[in-house]
Amino acid sequence: MTRPTLRRTLRLENLESRQLLTAGGPTSQQQYMLELLNLARTNPAAIADKVTSNLDFNVQATIKHYKVDLNQVKAAISSAPVKPPLAWNSKLANAAQDHSQDQANTGVQSHDGSDGSTVPDRLDRAGYGNRTTAGENAFAYSTSVDEAMEAFMIDWGVDSAGHRNNILQPETPKDNAYRDVGIGIVNTKSPSPVGPIVITQNFGAQAGAKAQLLGVAYNDPSGKDFYEPGQGRGDVTVEAVNDATGQKASVQTWDSGGYQIPLDPGNYTVTARVGDKVVRSQDVKIDDVNVKVDYDLNDPWQLTPPVTKTPPAPVAAPATPPPAEVPKTMIQSTTSAPVQTAPVDAPKTDSTPVVLKAEPVKSEAAVPSQPKSAPVTPVAAVPSKSEVVQAATQPDHSPVAPPTPDTSFFANWVSWKAKKSAA
Repeated sequence: MTRPTLRRTLRLENLESRQLLTAGGPTSQQQYMLELLNLARTNPAAIADKVTSNLDFNVQATIKHYKVDLNQVKAAISSAPVKPPLAWNSKLANAAQDHSQDQANTGVQSHDGSDGSTVPDRLDRAGYGNRTTAGENAFAYSTSVDEAMEAFMIDWGVDSAGHRNNILQPETPKDNAYRDVGIGIVNTKSPSPVGPIVITQNFGAQAGAKAQLLGVAYNDPSGKDFYEPGQGRGDVTVEAVNDATGQKASVQTWDSGGYQIPLDPGNYTVTARVGDKVVRSQDVKIDDVNVKVDYDLNDPWQLTPPVTKTPPAPVAAPATPPPAEVPKTMIQSTTSAPVQTAPVDAPKTDSTPVVLKAEPVKSEAAVPSQPKSAPVTPVAAVPSKSEVVQAATQPDHSPVAPPTPDTSFFANWVSWKAKKSAA
């Protein structure tokens, strides 16, 4: 049985020595998507190659159906400016998870909740206040995290490339860029008009938030030099010592391997340990954007881990399936960015990306032998205003008559369902 296409949604003091608790955190699949998002922001050329290579048959068919020039897409992504990495935010994650579950329950991909809620409504409900910006991407017809990222980044069927822009924020000023993200992933029960996986990404930034040192510790037995689900290490302690004040902050990695520490601006000596063993120690400078430092435990004695800085992104529009014998079409939706479509035999999405802009907001309350430098990615600060702006999308709302049973009935039926769902 074929499934509908992809859809998208909206595009938001000095401390004494302390130990931060990191219970919970993202699941391994959420951590993987977080890593892909930060790869896109800190190394656009790398994500461009990843999302345009080794595509499965359904995605290839969808790209063909929408007449996507992959070389052009790859060039557009690769040329995007580097942006600071995004920090995980549990409140944004709760809002995203609830919205993914709502879409799974109703069988409808949308940026509007079944209770009439909008993205700002859901972020308020989750307690993510004092926002300076916010956005949402949604894809209710994914088969994997990788496929969802391909849909958001290629953004087939969306002229504005809103989902991609929600992630890359190529033209967004530093002060209005995203700093945080939460990801909701829900597996649907069969049969269902959506799924098998529903994914929502909620982005945001809050006035007065500190920059965060963040990253992931993982085993890399295959030597891919990139995190994969199941490889995270939850037994790594990361400590940051302010070189000027001597103040320390330390945290243990989540079960997924991720970690983050909010820090004041300054120069720090950052050390990762497993028990008494030092994995790596290095100098890291923190200013007003997030910085990313990862730890590959299969290559512990690196000199210095990579560093990256980055800002924000949107949603794509629904797609229409091709003629018979063509695979499913996908559709996505984004808030603060356009909506994306799914592979060919899947229906297009009718939602569009939404970007939140500035508007007055209320304030909420031991070192081993020389290791290689690890990558560090900073995140820009955000203004103290917020306003939701919905990007224009081009969903097909015109009446569509059901197909007549002929040799191409199956593909046509899927196309009809896709158009009907977007009306």
